[in-house]
Amino acid sequence: MNYTKPNEPNHQDSPQDWLNSSLLFARTLSLILEPGMGIVVDVKGDMDLGEGVEKVIVFNRDEQIVIDAFDRDVKEGTPMKVV
Repeated sequence: MNYTKPNEPNHQDSPQDWLNSSLLFARTLSLILEPGMGIVVDVKGDMDLGEGVEKVIVFNRDEQIVIDAFDRDVKEGTPMKVV
């Protein structure tokens, strides 16, 4: 698979590519989301977070990004305060 460098068609992702991308993305979200704020995200495509997990909430807790299963019927992209 090549998820991390789409402009390089022959690139094959390495574990380091995945780690770098994940850390950079998490850092970016921690700068965008205010502490205690999150966004509802649908689990789809290649994502597999376990049986029955169809939605998560991604939120900022103390400048760290937390991903928790979310079982309420809320539209994807909805911002929410997380307590």
